[in-house]
Amino acid sequence: MPFSRMRCIRDKTHSLRGASRSHREDPGGSQRQGEERVGADKDMSEGSKNTPNAPTVFIVDDEAFNRDIAARYVRKMGLTAKEFAGGAAVLKALESGLPDLLLLDIHMPEINGLEVLAKARELSSKAEFPIIMVTADSNPDSVVGAFELGANDYVTKPVDSRTLRARIDTHLQLAMANRQSREFAEGAERVVADQAVDLQRRNQDLVREVTLRLQIEDELRKAKVQAEADNRAKSEFLALITHELITPLHISLGFADLIADDKGGALSPERRHEYARHISTSMRQLLSIVKDMLTLARNDVGRLVVEDVENNVRRLLERSAAEARPSHEEAGVAVEIFCEEGVELLGDKALLGRAFSSLVSNAVKFSHAGATCRISCERRADGGLTVSIQDEGIGFDMSRAAEIVKPFRQNSEGLGRSHQGLGVGLPLAKAVFEQHGATMSIESKPGLGTKVIARFPAHRTVSARRAAYRRASGE
Repeated sequence: MPFSRMRCIRDKTHSLRGASRSHREDPGGSQRQGEERVGADKDMSEGSKNTPNAPTVFIVDDEAFNRDIAARYVRKMGLTAKEFAGGAAVLKALESGLPDLLLLDIHMPEINGLEVLAKARELSSKAEFPIIMVTADSNPDSVVGAFELGANDYVTKPVDSRTLRARIDTHLQLAMANRQSREFAEGAERVVADQAVDLQRRNQDLVREVTLRLQIEDELRKAKVQAEADNRAKSEFLALITHELITPLHISLGFADLIADDKGGALSPERRHEYARHISTSMRQLLSIVKDMLTLARNDVGRLVVEDVENNVRRLLERSAAEARPSHEEAGVAVEIFCEEGVELLGDKALLGRAFSSLVSNAVKFSHAGATCRISCERRADGGLTVSIQDEGIGFDMSRAAEIVKPFRQNSEGLGRSHQGLGVGLPLAKAVFEQHGATMSIESKPGLGTKVIARFPAHRTVSARRAAYRRASGE
């Protein structure tokens, strides 16, 4: 027989003996006990039904009598009672859902109350799921063990109705308060989280707005700087072009006036020839400036037309050097050409001539007396052609390379610069080469000179085109 069953019988025996002694000592006691029993039976009948939608109490005890008594007390409180005869049954029910309170007997067969308590605590906390242990054991170790496993409270058998009601009511109220506190905290956390998300979104919007404003301000500053630079460049260009155009005109007009005023024939033929040569040189210089500007203008609007013809590269370079001969002879600069015969390039003869002439003129212009300008052409392994023009002039820092290839820019700026010209030589050559599918690069060091390199693709070399034609025709 289980230990709890034996203890229950022993407790009932002691109760009967006590009642006999009371009857002998007080003959009227039996009548009073009968009245109390009638009142108790009335209370029990009132607690036989559950209250709908009321808090639920699970009652676990292997003794049906004990379960029934506890269930009646619980229902009389207006609560819903569900009875379980053992640990296995209540554990299965707990997996489906937790009650509002668990009234759990400690000593049960198979699965005892402490085992059920331990598993129940894995499902919910002590604060929100109160568990009251029921014990008839006078040994405090059982109670202490129950508290260590997470019990909220305990009552002893035989269970006193007022004590049980007080414990149940207290722990249900505490659990409800704890749940409300948790729900309030969770609600507050959600509110704070929502506000944090909203604040983060506002911050992100603000960051984007500030970033956009900073970008706009930066672009406006850059645009202002560029506009100021453009205005300065325009002013310098107007002053420069006025100087470069008017100077040869004044020279030509001056010598023309001298010839026109010589009505008596005081000027010798040699002097007249010299004056005429000065006029011719100045007008050619003026014509070259106008042609260069027109070429750049047509390139800017996309109207620079390339008329392909076969060009002997050596002769093309010799003509370019010849056009610059008056300048380099006057400056004392030697021009050397290293290019084998028979190298031919497909392209616009006039445009290529202007590009090479501009580069040779630049090389002579920025070289000192006694220096040498070297012009060379070389066939590459890929079938293309490389043409380079190298001087021994003043050179420049490569950090200014991107600026120098812009139109109307020179290594020195303004009217006080040491070299004449509009600064269109490099931009013009670059534009012409690019129209021919070539690339132009610059190598320069201050005080050591500059080297301009034009690399033409294979399809621009006549020999490569002829070889391709022969392969296509099966020759």
